[in-house]
Parts: sequence; structure tokens; C-alpha cells
Amino acid sequence: MAYNGPVTSNPKYKLFIVRPTVESGTDYAAGDVLFAPTEIQNVFAEAGESARIESITIFCKGTTQDPALILYFTNSSTAFGTINATADAAVGVLEEIQMICPVVAADYEAGSYRTDNAGFALGNQLTLPYGVITGNNWAGTNKTTGIHVTAIATDTINFASTTDLIIRVGVEY
Repeated sequence: MAYNGPVTSNPKYKLFIVRPTVESGTDYAAGDVLFAPTEIQNVFAEAGESARIESITIFCKGTTQDPALILYFTNSSTAFGTINATADAAVGVLEEIQMICPVVAADYEAGSYRTDNAGFALGNQLTLPYGVITGNNWAGTNKTTGIHVTAIATDTINFASTTDLIIRVGVEY
């Protein structure tokens, strides 16, 4: 039998926690920008490297609703538009999107995992197109060690507090 190189039995994984600031007490409508692009720092050990998103868990505190939204992972820190207004990002900003993750109400846990005050959308239930992200912009001219995440509502959402949304992103190298 030929030797095919080392076998990795314990690949490197990291978990990143993102706590974006959302508006509280007002309704976001479908198509509204939920929060400004929030940088996940040091996702890549070196500028320009790649990684694979393996899991996403969303924790929505202080609400009994299960917010439907789309997460966008992008190299750009440029907003997709005004917070709590219809997204209107320029084409140049959209070119920097590396992965899109839709989260629908059905992705949230029900029953015994659901509390009166919070909902959890679990990565193994998400309609998640797991994908590779990289610390390069689309043209390969801006190498970084971080990536940004932002979101657009796909249904009406109302948060009780500006800190109600927590996103956990699991990455494999």
C-alpha cells in the first residue's frame, strides 16, 4: 500500500462568538439591514488564508420569536445600507460576499430546547451551505486575517435589547 501523506485525526477547529448591536424596540421589516458588518478577528492565522465554516448557532435572547434572516460573510466592512432600512448595497460591496447563510423560523429548536425568553437556531438544522471563506478580497489585492458578518431580515423582527443576538461560528482549518 502506498503512503498518501499524513492522516489528520484531529484537525484544528475554532469557535468565534459574534455579538452584533441591533436596534431594540422597533420592528425590522423583511429586507432591512439588521446590523453593521461586524468583524470576526483572527479567523485566519495568516492574512489571505482560507477556512471552512462548519457550524453556525444563533442565540436570540429576550424574544419568543424565531427571527428569519440571512447572514452574509464578506471581506468588506462597508454596510449593506442603513440599519433598519431596506438593504441597498453597491455592486462593489456585494462582490466581497463569500458565503450566504439563510436562517428560517423552522431552524430554531422547539419544545424542550425552547425557553420562554430565548430561541436557538442550531447549525445542524440550518439550511446552511457550509463553505470556504478566505482572507482575500475578490481581486486578491487585500489580504486580511479577519472576515465580516452582517445580516438582512427576511421577516418582521423585533429585539428587546441591543444585545439580543449572539452568533457562534465554528471554523475548521
